[in-house]
Amino acid sequence: MDMGGGRLIRIMILVLVMVLVWKIWDYSSLPVLEPPSFNADSEIAKGIPSNLQSDQEQNSVLQAPVDEEHLEVAVRPTMRIEIYYEVLCPDSRNFIMKQLTPAYEKLKDILQVGLVPYGKAETQEKNGKVTFDCQHGPRECEGNIVHACVTNVIKDEAKQIAIVHCMIDRNEQPMVVGKKCVEKHGENWGKISSCVTSDKGTSILKHMGDMTHRLKPEVTFIPTITIDGSQDDQKNILKDFHKVLCKKYKGPRHPSC
Repeated sequence: MDMGGGRLIRIMILVLVMVLVWKIWDYSSLPVLEPPSFNADSEIAKGIPSNLQSDQEQNSVLQAPVDEEHLEVAVRPTMRIEIYYEVLCPDSRNFIMKQLTPAYEKLKDILQVGLVPYGKAETQEKNGKVTFDCQHGPRECEGNIVHACVTNVIKDEAKQIAIVHCMIDRNEQPMVVGKKCVEKHGENWGKISSCVTSDKGTSILKHMGDMTHRLKPEVTFIPTITIDGSQDDQKNILKDFHKVLCKKYKGPRHPSC
């Protein structure tokens, strides 16, 4: 009986070993599972709803650090500048050539410039006819009208200033120098000449006179410059216009300042 019992045990052990071997072989034949890929092109990524991906992208942008010091300013506020001058005045000539032009070249993206060539002239109206009495005589009145017509006919502000700069350097013969300077900058002298010799030129200069006489406080020195309507700091404006503009500018610091 003992030998029969031992034999049964050996058979049972053999069966168990065979079952275990079979199980091991069965599991080894299963495919190996790879970890999921989170590539943008993977099937899992494609399965994410587009609105969820969009939200995730927006969140990543919002969380990115921002260096405010190096942000570009898309639009800068501008300052309105008005130059009240007369064409045969040495101080007007000096200001336009040595202060206005170089300052404008550096700061033109933040400036709006209005040229008012009238100065200390007086407007006379008699029997429907308008005449002018200018500080430096009739030749200055003629020159003032040429400058006034340039500011009216030529719409490009940079060209206006360039032509006025050119003319005021030698303004003793307004029509001669006017033609030379206007054509030098590629503009049509015929339109300017027609303005000067017609009632249009007279009307424009009269308007310039009205602007000058409306100034508060009244003009006592030519040139007088206003910045956003203010006549403050005239001494420093005439000495270093660029520096004063930089100081008074209310927008972000300009690169040239």
